[in-house]
Amino acid sequence: MALRTRIVLGTAGILAVAIVTGLSVAYFVVRGELRGEIDRSLVAFAQPFVRRASPRAKALRNAKAASGKATSTLGGARGYFQFVTADGKTRLAPSEQVHLPVGQARAVAQGKRSAYFADTTVNGITVRVYTVQIRAGLALEVTRPLTEVDHALDRIGLLFLLISAGAVGGAAGLGFVVSRATLRPVTRLTEDAERIATTRNLRDRTDESHPAELGRLAAAFNMTLDALTDSVSAQRQLIADASHELRTPLTSARTNLEVLGRHDELPGATRDGILAEAIDELAEMTRLIDELVELARGDAQAFEFSPTRLDLVAKDAVASAARRSGAQIQLDTSPTIVSGSADALMSAVANLLDNAAKWSPPGAPIEVHVDAGAVSVRDHGPGIAADDLPHVFDRFYRATEARTLPGSGLGLAIVKQVVTAHGGTVTAAPADGGGALFVLTLPEL
Repeated sequence: MALRTRIVLGTAGILAVAIVTGLSVAYFVVRGELRGEIDRSLVAFAQPFVRRASPRAKALRNAKAASGKATSTLGGARGYFQFVTADGKTRLAPSEQVHLPVGQARAVAQGKRSAYFADTTVNGITVRVYTVQIRAGLALEVTRPLTEVDHALDRIGLLFLLISAGAVGGAAGLGFVVSRATLRPVTRLTEDAERIATTRNLRDRTDESHPAELGRLAAAFNMTLDALTDSVSAQRQLIADASHELRTPLTSARTNLEVLGRHDELPGATRDGILAEAIDELAEMTRLIDELVELARGDAQAFEFSPTRLDLVAKDAVASAARRSGAQIQLDTSPTIVSGSADALMSAVANLLDNAAKWSPPGAPIEVHVDAGAVSVRDHGPGIAADDLPHVFDRFYRATEARTLPGSGLGLAIVKQVVTAHGGTVTAAPADGGGALFVLTLPEL
């Protein structure tokens, strides 16, 4: 069911319930008032008989006097009455022949029951009967037809029904108008989303100048498009940069292999040198592909976090880096626990150590300090130029001095990606006394 239809039906349904409830209450209030007026008139009609408390002969004279007023069927609006004795016999006023149902009137005459009102049917006419004791052994039944009241209530009920139907119809129309006005921004947002999906123009945006929630929805949609645009741009840039980086070692390796294939007469030493160079280029390309895979996996996967001893992770990374590079690494740690993935953090610290080993001069130590959720790695190399400092964590960025060194420019990008996924920060700065200082900081448990 469409949202607009649900709004219309919901509006009409709520108003219908409110109207029906209100009119039902009004109907029963009016009904109570009309029947209350009948009851009051019956009590007033009986009062003269009750006040006089006369003997039988006098009560009959009062009945004869009142009978002159009861000229219409069952007394009409003036009322109709009969006497009921303790033994259940009835006495009518002169010229009257219609006997009322005795019911509990005998008990009233005997004093066993108090006065009461009741509805009954006499000769096909619904009447209201008031029964009261006027003296010991004699009760009076006074009645008035309810025909006029019932007709009035029927007219009122029909009128209320028509009002309800009209009000519900009006509510449906009002709900339709309101739904159109309310959903117009949603319709425009839907059309914008469909247009963007069709044209694939991620730079297109929808209008945010809507009130309250719809404005927030449009803003959220635009923010989603911004994030998607940035993601697509980053993917395209990654592909372009990766293609550029892969082209160099691939071209060099291909050239060397072609030289080997065309010149069989090359000396053995020359051939071995060309082959070794080709193998190095292929190894560099393999390393680049591995780093690209790790970078792409980090963008897509959600790390499984658990309490992790960061000092132990750093200790393992230092041992592995020392074996690979042969660098002298000084480690100073204090127990510190963070929430994270041990493997991912191991990769981040290892990349920091590889970067430090690449820049450290032979024999110069690399200083690693771990404490309070932070890992600092300091080398004694040439440091970081001021122009390069804002870009050291960018993908494929390589300083001018680094372009002659092995590496792809992805190691520090991987570090930043891992640290950001763990809710931490990583910074780079020139170290006091020369060299570079990298600090990886994570929330400590």
